[in-house]
Amino acid sequence: MKLSFKKRIATYNLLAVATLTAIAFIAIYAVVYYTSYKHLDEDIITEKKEIFSNLDWDDDHIIMNKMPEWEEAEHKQMEVNTKKIQSVNLNGETVFKSLNLQQNHFLFNPKNEHTVFYNTLVKHQRIRQGQFPIFNDDGKIIGQLTIGISQQESYNVLHNLLLVLLGTYVLIISILYFIMIFVASKAIAPVNQLIQSTAQINYANINSRLPLPENEDEIHQLATTINELLGRLETSFYQQKQFTSDASHEMQTPLAAIKGIIEVLLRKPRTAERYEEKMREVLLQTNRLSQLFDQLLQLARLESTVLVAKKEQVLVATTIHKILKVHESLIKSSAIQIQIDIPSEATVTADTLLLEMILDNLISNALKYNRAEGRIHLSWETANKTLNITDEGIGIDANQLPLLFNRFYRADDSRSSQIHGNGLGLSIAKRLCDVQNITLTVSSIKDKGSTFTLQFPS
Repeated sequence: MKLSFKKRIATYNLLAVATLTAIAFIAIYAVVYYTSYKHLDEDIITEKKEIFSNLDWDDDHIIMNKMPEWEEAEHKQMEVNTKKIQSVNLNGETVFKSLNLQQNHFLFNPKNEHTVFYNTLVKHQRIRQGQFPIFNDDGKIIGQLTIGISQQESYNVLHNLLLVLLGTYVLIISILYFIMIFVASKAIAPVNQLIQSTAQINYANINSRLPLPENEDEIHQLATTINELLGRLETSFYQQKQFTSDASHEMQTPLAAIKGIIEVLLRKPRTAERYEEKMREVLLQTNRLSQLFDQLLQLARLESTVLVAKKEQVLVATTIHKILKVHESLIKSSAIQIQIDIPSEATVTADTLLLEMILDNLISNALKYNRAEGRIHLSWETANKTLNITDEGIGIDANQLPLLFNRFYRADDSRSSQIHGNGLGLSIAKRLCDVQNITLTVSSIKDKGSTFTLQFPS
């Protein structure tokens, strides 16, 4: 059976209180038990001292002096506090016993060398019994003396005490359970309020926040944590909404261009050269759309999965040359000069594949926004393990730099130019850098160029 949170709190607290109460009641019973039987044992020991003062022995034979005195009425009657006395030798033969034992006798252990006390029954009467070894002058055990006294009164006291303690225990636990249910209900009332408030929050009012309790306790901390979570969810929802809107907008541009070209072609017959020209424009827009889809899928995979970057020793210069080889045709057609000042032995700790993707995006960006016959300078700073990628392109306004790594963001100049792009490359590069603890920064001067800096962890 599954218990509610309220009942679990009450049950756990009740178990703690029940355990402590049980320990306290057991201690009370143990103290009364010990005191009761200690009193009986002291009476038995007093009687034993008196009897031992009248004992004598001849070799292994026990002799009881003043025998008539032990036949007085005190030992003949079955009173509550009457003592019963029995002495036996090692053969189990009775040397003497009080008349109040009549036809009964005490059980004994002839091999016992120490004083022992235990409870027994004699003629259905509860007896506290003490057994004492009898030694001769040589220290040899020649018999046993057993003294018994009624423990009925002590037994009744202990029995009644046990019933009272058990009854009181059950009553206390029953009352405490309902009290703790009530207290638990009051304690979790703020939690119930948080549940109700949270249940009312949905996509439409994701900007709502939970009310904070007055006391800065665990409930206050829980509400604060939930509010922080709602803040992150709100940001995530906004980003997803913005992502969908931006993606739709970016895809509409090439689709509209393709549609317009086809509509123009269908209006009237045209020359083969004109058809080829328009089909090249369609191919260009199709490639642009294909690139957009590829980057959207790439970005979606990056944000939907937890990337685990490998830690490999990567040669920076070798990786740079590999990326430049991919863009060789664009470099030649644009007559862009590439200057590389990177020692061949320069290495960084990074994931080789992810680093290639980062450098491909940054170098592609530098080529795309550079001037014809411009220059790209790749330099390495050994002291702080920093790679600089500098171009002589159109540059970026200072107020636009903080937005440069946002998805679909393109500087105004790049939007208005003939340069095709979708604003995803730098966002992907930033995400891949964050995964590897690589710091990616940018500095730029309008109409002079930009520098992207990669600082690798030591």
